[in-house]
Amino acid sequence: MKILLDTNILVHAFNMASPKHQKAKRIVKRALQSKIKAYLTPQILYEFFSVITNPRQVEQPLSSVEAARICEDLQICHQIKTISPGNGTVSLVFSLVKQHGFTGAKIFDCIIAAVAKESEVDCIYTENISDFKVFGFLKIVNPLK
Repeated sequence: MKILLDTNILVHAFNMASPKHQKAKRIVKRALQSKIKAYLTPQILYEFFSVITNPRQVEQPLSSVEAARICEDLQICHQIKTISPGNGTVSLVFSLVKQHGFTGAKIFDCIIAAVAKESEVDCIYTENISDFKVFGFLKIVNPLK
């Protein structure tokens, strides 16, 4: 099974102050050991950087240099694949927007879901079950429960 790791999984994995740090860290470790087929998108890396460096969102934010290094390492590692929007992503996103009546920031979850669909990713690991449940083509799992 191909599994997309959502932003919140990465944030907990690299935020040592998080009560979910150990569980999330184990998920990333399993991905780095190729025990699960894990995937990321550039958008997820950008969101991770935004959250993990923001003192209003995490108790112990990382420096921009440290966060950028983590993002670059994740992007180039061979065990966790980065999947990017393709030529059909824009059309798929706006098809989903019209189908579900999305507005505002909901488009960002829609982009993640569309990239996953195009790359034949089966599942997303996320805490945000409600954000992705509308996408019938993705199995949604909260591995941090």
